[in-house]
Amino acid sequence: MKKTALLAAAAAMMMATPAAAQGYLGAEYGNTNIDFFGSDTDADKWQGEGAFGWNHGSWGGQIGGSVGNIDAGGGDVDFYDINGHLYWDGGAWKLGVMAAQTQVDDADAEDTTYGLEAMFDTSPNSNIFASYTMGESEFLTDWDVWNFDAGVNFYTSPNMRIGAFAGTGNVDGGGLDADSFSFGINGEFQPWSAPVSITLGWNSFEIEDIDLESNTFTVGARWNFGGGTLQDRNNATPFSTPTGLVSRTYGVW
Repeated sequence: MKKTALLAAAAAMMMATPAAAQGYLGAEYGNTNIDFFGSDTDADKWQGEGAFGWNHGSWGGQIGGSVGNIDAGGGDVDFYDINGHLYWDGGAWKLGVMAAQTQVDDADAEDTTYGLEAMFDTSPNSNIFASYTMGESEFLTDWDVWNFDAGVNFYTSPNMRIGAFAGTGNVDGGGLDADSFSFGINGEFQPWSAPVSITLGWNSFEIEDIDLESNTFTVGARWNFGGGTLQDRNNATPFSTPTGLVSRTYGVW
């Protein structure tokens, strides 16, 4: 039922999208190291991804998603992620709501997340952002999860961005009530006249009391459509909000 509602909402937003949307289509590779009670596991991730956004007056919307494969410990599973955002654009600030779902096939793993998100321009070349998300995760057992994240983006040029975020949260389930911590740095640059950009990122996630820590390195390429600079495209697709337990562990969002 939750999947149906999320997909129906995404389809309705897509039908309302003006023809002149901006966004990207891309491919990404990620490598995740998971340390669980002193035992290390490495996982390789490949995904196709995309996002597009639009504005209608003071309202803005964004749809994003990814589909891919995670190979870990001699076995592999397929996954998909879909997320939708609706926000009020005040010019120098944006305030909105979001919903997302991550599903890992052939494994008892799923995230369903809802939340609030905001972005504020601090200069023509930088902004700060924050989000509060909550939801349910199925990952070995059922978890209630919430997270607060905040970060910054800085544009060294209209076609080069560097950013970072940090967050804290809580996971509650299976007799455990533990705090969690997230941290990430990322960048994107478009060095050519062609609308193709390169992405780099590193994300870390830790849950106290169960000695779980994951670190994910990602590299990818995107084809940007709709015209303009990378900063213009990011203004049309402003939100890259970290979501639930599965997503943070493997860097899927």
